[in-house]
Parts: sequence; structure tokens; C-alpha cells
Amino acid sequence: MGHLFSFIETTPPSLPIEPLEPSLPPTKSINASPKSALVVENDESLVNCFRELLKKGGYAVRLASDAEEGLRLFRECGPFNVVLINYYIPPREGVGIDCLAPQQTHGVELAMAIQHKNPSQGIIIVALDYQRAADVPRPPQLMHIPVLTQTGNGQLRSLLETIEVHRAINALTRSELLKLQRIAKFRIRGIGRAARGRDWEDLLDEAIYRTLIGAKDTQNGRHWNRSVSFAQHLKGAVWGIADYWKKQFKDERIYLVSELLIHDAEGDDYSPIDTVPSRQVPADQHLIDKDEKERVLVLFGDDREALQVLQGLMDGLRKTEIMSRHGLDERKYAAALKRIRLKLLDRRNDRGRG
Repeated sequence: MGHLFSFIETTPPSLPIEPLEPSLPPTKSINASPKSALVVENDESLVNCFRELLKKGGYAVRLASDAEEGLRLFRECGPFNVVLINYYIPPREGVGIDCLAPQQTHGVELAMAIQHKNPSQGIIIVALDYQRAADVPRPPQLMHIPVLTQTGNGQLRSLLETIEVHRAINALTRSELLKLQRIAKFRIRGIGRAARGRDWEDLLDEAIYRTLIGAKDTQNGRHWNRSVSFAQHLKGAVWGIADYWKKQFKDERIYLVSELLIHDAEGDDYSPIDTVPSRQVPADQHLIDKDEKERVLVLFGDDREALQVLQGLMDGLRKTEIMSRHGLDERKYAAALKRIRLKLLDRRNDRGRG
């Protein structure tokens, strides 16, 4: 590999470091405050931009203006919560780049050197000259590294959150994983057939996946609220996803015709489905109902308000809708409803005496 790989082995740990500004020493704990960030950038305007964005996110920032200085800071103070490296970071004066392939830069080489030393280190490559991350030429070893192509639309915040989630996943203890496993198993048993063949591992994987996309997809993802631990967040995600599966489940068992056929008393085959009444109202019943409705309405031909209330009730309107449509207040509505009940009761009594 390039000259930075040999630099890892040859640089003494006691080598003095002169960062561009003093900062607090980083910490390895993902829950500690402040978080730590290393920015390897030589453009002053970008340095100020990244520094402000990171400080707003609670990061203590160290700065390096070239690849060699960035590697020294990483060796002395790493690992960091995140390392931002400019794709086109220049080499230190007097350092050649003959060892680099034509498509590589010192920023790429620095990223590979850091990854070689600590594969779990969160790295973001800054390539503002490209429109899409997929267009940035990278060796296969760095294809999984996120690329920042814009600075003003929340992309950096989203990438930082994704890196923090990855680190939180790797930091889960065995005890926390066992508890999450028990919770996922319990929920799978609880929703029964609504799981549709998915097991507890599928449920836990879904919770982790939704958390990973939560930073950039607020509609489908699940944002990790830092006021709770990551294990507690995953517990809530497991419960929520299981409940969603249960609500979406519909029992749609499919029966074969041979399973439904039974024999009647004469030994002939018939299907029980044939005996299930249709929900559709027959035409003759519809005419009878319509005729009866018209007969009832005729009873209130001389009572305008009662006719309005009765017609609204027959049409399925609510009380407030009837009052609003016809300008009735509570007193008029109640009085009309009372007259309707009395007249319909008298009609029923007349039928009984007849």
C-alpha cells in the first residue's frame, strides 16, 4: 500500500502533535460527552463549516491540514467518533505520491490506512466536487465508506447519526443482546400467525434496519432518541414493529373446493358456502323498504322540521350535520325528534289494534 501504511508502524507514540486548535481528548465511549471528531481538511472555509456543524452536534473537534498530520492525530488520540477526510487532501510538503495508483488521492490513502489500523472506525469521505457518492472513484475496500457531497442539506447530520448507530450496535453487550432476544421471542409468540412465518431474528433485524435508515428516512425509519440508551430504543422498536405486523395481518386462509364439499342426507355433494346469505339486498326487498320509507315520510308532511330530521336520520346523517344543514338549534331538534317518536308510536299502536 502507500507510504502511510509504513508510517503507522514507524511513527513513535511519543511524537509531538501540534493540532491547529486545542481540543478535549476524545473518548472511546459512545455515550460519553463530548464526542470526538477528527477533520482532515486544508480549505479554511470548509474547516470552519465542519467545525461549527460538529460542535453543534456535541463533538470536540481536532483538525489536521494534511494526510500525515491526520494520521498522527489518529494514532495519538484515536479512535474518534468520526473522521472526516477530504478526498483531495494534499500531501505534506516533501512527501511524494509515486506509490499511489492514478485514481487514488492522499485522502483515500489516509482513509485506507485508518481502516487498516481500526476497521470499526467511522470514516466519512468529503468529495464536494461530485454530485453523487456513487460517482466518487474508490478502491473496493472503501466502497462501504459514506461520502459527503453536500454541506447544507443535512447530509452530514444524517451520516453522523448512521455512524453512531453502527457504533452503538457494535457496542451492545452480551447481556443486552440476550434481553433483546428474549423480548423479540416473546413478541413473536404474542402476535402468533400475524408474524407470517417470521421469527425473532427477523423481528430484531427489522428493528435494527429501521434504526439505521431513521437518520435519512423519517417516514419509514425509527430515529434513535439519545435520551434513552440504544438497547432501550431497540426494545421499543421491537414492540412497535410487532404491533404494526399484528395490525396489518388479515387471516386469509385459502380453502380448496374438495375441502368444502360435504354430503347431504341423500348423499349428494354441496358446499356450505351455498347456504351463506348474501349481504346484497334483493331487488324486491329494496322496493319494499323504499315503499315503507315513503309511507313514513308522508306522516310528517305537515311538520317541516320533523320531516327534515327524519329524512336526515334515514340518510345516515349525524345530529350535528342535520342541525347545520337545516339551521336547527338544540331545542328545535329535540322537539322534532320527540314528535317523530310519538307519531311513530301511535302508528304502531294503531296497527296493533287493527
